[in-house]
Amino acid sequence: MASEQRRIRPDSGDAYARAVRREEQQQEREQQALIDDKFQKSAETGETDEASDLFRQHSHQQSMEGG
Repeated sequence: MASEQRRIRPDSGDAYARAVRREEQQQEREQQALIDDKFQKSAETGETDEASDLFRQHSHQQSMEGG
């Protein structure tokens, strides 16, 4: 019986380690997907943002000049 318990414990420990590793890998994939998505969005809106910034600056300048 004691030898059987010793044999079960390492198996369950290995199973736990595998489960933890799977979860860590899943989290890494999710984080990488978020980073990739954020990078993709910034690449798509980069030119639009620059145009918006230019418009805002021009608008602000006109307001300050009273026109």
